[in-house]
Amino acid sequence: MENATNALLMAAGILIGILILSLGIYLFTSFGTTSAEINQRNERQQLVEFNTQYTIYADRSDLSIYDVITVANMAGQNNSQYGYVNNFTTDYEIAIYLDGQRLDNKSQSELDILIQNSLQTNQKYRSGLPEYYSETSGRIKSLRFQTIS
Repeated sequence: MENATNALLMAAGILIGILILSLGIYLFTSFGTTSAEINQRNERQQLVEFNTQYTIYADRSDLSIYDVITVANMAGQNNSQYGYVNNFTTDYEIAIYLDGQRLDNKSQSELDILIQNSLQTNQKYRSGLPEYYSETSGRIKSLRFQTIS
């Protein structure tokens, strides 16, 4: 009788141990999945915030030369920051165009000349829709501006 009691206690101990291990594995996988979802959500939010710096100027026809230069300077800073990355030209480079001429790689003195010319003629600018890199990256690739007056 004493052996049967000991056997039942050992069996109960083993079952409790298995339950504790199962609970631990369940919690580990559950927390791991939640953490991965939070990381993905944070990455998407950061991408949206990054792209918003440029998309606020997209598809507008009331822009001044200062708006165009601001976007070109932001793109130039981005390009200098990520220029060392291996896949720079396929995922990170941002090109800004004004009437077909690329602005993000212009020097400050060249941009100052554009500002002076624009102010003398009181020009306004229109922007198109931005181009994006592949679906996986989702980063903005280019934005084009045109002179309208």
